[in-house]
Amino acid sequence: MPLFRHDKNDKHGLRNMIKKISPCATLRGEITPPGDKSISHRAILLNSIARGRARLSNFSPGADCGSTLTCLQALGVRIKQASSAPPTMEVEGVGKKGLREAEDVLNAGNSATTMRLLTGLLAAQPFLSIITGDNSLRSRPMGRLISPLRLMGAEIWGRGEDSLAPLAIKGGELHGITYPLPVPSAQLKSAILIAALFAEGETIIQEPSKSRDHTERLLQTMGITLKVDAVTISLTPPITPLNPV
Repeated sequence: MPLFRHDKNDKHGLRNMIKKISPCATLRGEITPPGDKSISHRAILLNSIARGRARLSNFSPGADCGSTLTCLQALGVRIKQASSAPPTMEVEGVGKKGLREAEDVLNAGNSATTMRLLTGLLAAQPFLSIITGDNSLRSRPMGRLISPLRLMGAEIWGRGEDSLAPLAIKGGELHGITYPLPVPSAQLKSAILIAALFAEGETIIQEPSKSRDHTERLLQTMGITLKVDAVTISLTPPITPLNPV
């Protein structure tokens, strides 16, 4: 029987259309889906400032996470691929004070997550950093990211009245803040939390509504005490190093 039977009087070929579907044999096997991009970004960044070695299995193979990896390597973190199936990265954490000034401009590619999370990290470092991206990323507004980090004590400049990348970041000693997010944003929240790890005093973030909590869960797994009450997150900088996971 043909898959389709066409009525010659049906000029559009829609009437009495029949499609025959035959069952297939039993399908068995195992697959490993690609690693989660959002978690991969956060896991490799936070383990870079932990103290000790971490092994990240099923790391996202996408270009965005590759941008985060490359930027961290430029900041002095030793990262190598231990396996390709699934992609597994070994990270030698340098601790909170072990990053070094990059020799060149950091390139986030097309990854807004890379730019936002790294800006939070670089805001606390005692050196100058410049981070850029591709044409698309350089057109995306970064004012909401810059404002709270400046309130914490970082100096940040950019194009377009300090709202567009490339961003120049002069980090240093930060202090905790209480900050109501203007919009629910997991990336903005995460950038502030990362900066808060280095700040003096407590940082409190108030969300207008709940956003993804990948960063909070990872920080708690790494030994950081967070107070989470509905849409309010409080973080006091740890005295001891982050534990690699």
